[in-house]
Amino acid sequence: MLEDRSKASRARKLLQKKAALKEEKKAAALAAGLDWHSDDANDESEEEHFKEPPLVNLLKDEEQQDLIIDLCKALESLERYYEALDIIKLALKSGHNFFPVEKQQQLRSLGAQMAYYTMDSKHGFDCIKHIVQQHPYSITAWNCYYKVLPRSGKCYSRHCKFLRFFRSKHKDCIPPIVISGHQFTVLSHHQDAAREYLEAYKLLPENPLINLCVGTALINLTLGHRLQNKHQCIAQGLAFLYNSLRLCENSQEALYNIGRACHHVGLVTLAVSYYEKVLAMKEKDHPIPKLPNENWDHAVENHKKDGYCDLRREAAFNLHLIYKKCGAMDLARQVLKDHCTFD
Repeated sequence: MLEDRSKASRARKLLQKKAALKEEKKAAALAAGLDWHSDDANDESEEEHFKEPPLVNLLKDEEQQDLIIDLCKALESLERYYEALDIIKLALKSGHNFFPVEKQQQLRSLGAQMAYYTMDSKHGFDCIKHIVQQHPYSITAWNCYYKVLPRSGKCYSRHCKFLRFFRSKHKDCIPPIVISGHQFTVLSHHQDAAREYLEAYKLLPENPLINLCVGTALINLTLGHRLQNKHQCIAQGLAFLYNSLRLCENSQEALYNIGRACHHVGLVTLAVSYYEKVLAMKEKDHPIPKLPNENWDHAVENHKKDGYCDLRREAAFNLHLIYKKCGAMDLARQVLKDHCTFD
């Protein structure tokens, strides 16, 4: 305690000594008829001259604007993403007063897509955030946002803040609610996820995806140790899954989801019946959704083989696990031979 006081006293005396020395220098300078300039004065710095950027009129011409957009597309086709991204950043920064709104959105869409390939999380997040703000109810914009989000890395905290702000401003917008539910699901916070999904269900009850999300969240919630009435929760979860089955008109995917849910909670008899229904159906391939300005080759690179929408192999594998656990080894081998053998 005494040592701290002595240090404070020495510091105070040093400041007083410096102030006295400064006053002496000021008095001497004024006595000699000179102007007094303090060494630590920052307000009298030299005036900085504004340098006009080169080619200031370049971005005012519509043909030059189209040329920049075409150049970015050409660089994207050559997979020179970083160079195209630098041009987009510079164009948006320097030409925001000259570019029309449509072309700015086109550049931001290109920037978000290329940021996905280059892992440029900051610029990609800024671009897609602006697109979502301009089109808050566009499913395509939110699909692009959610595609860039997993690559955002350090921007995750900014994403959470943006999502909270956006939901407070657009309370009836469903995609951010569903995204929040997905985040809780990834963190295994199934009760919070179910709350978010039910909030979306209130706004859009006839959507099969939302019914699927609510059902899976409730099914996952039953596996926790804190829930008391698990049977009721399972029944509620299956009710949402059956509602999704109705909305999907008994599709193969909806049947598989119910079978997988029953398998998950140990209702193997029901699971077997639904897996067998899946095996009796053949689902045709559907086109993969394409985002704006997306390079199609990258989107379908992992789905070149036919049958990527068919779930019979997944159902057969799960069915063989049930047979194997029950001791029916011959049935398990036969199911694998019939449905999981490559030609």
